[in-house]
Amino acid sequence: MAEAVVVGVRVRPFNQREQDLNAVLCLDMQGPTTHINDKTGNVTSFSFDQSFWSHDGFEDDGTGYMKPVPGSKRPYADQRYVYDTFGQRVLDNAWAGFHCW
Repeated sequence: MAEAVVVGVRVRPFNQREQDLNAVLCLDMQGPTTHINDKTGNVTSFSFDQSFWSHDGFEDDGTGYMKPVPGSKRPYADQRYVYDTFGQRVLDNAWAGFHCW
């Protein structure tokens, strides 16, 4: 049986261009809620099934895999966590013949 649509959002680290431009982080996440802070101080919040924080709080393990750093301000959502939370479900449904058009 198919599941209801689930929606997740993941914030990534700044890329080199954003770093060169001294970009300012305007997002925050608390549980399934993502907050967008605009330049005027207004905050707009959106709730999802899951919000994944991957902006910081990680280190390269030497193989190119970014792993969480214990004690980080926010828990880093690595590829394994995102896959375990959403990816497996997507694959299971695809193998069962469910898809979107």
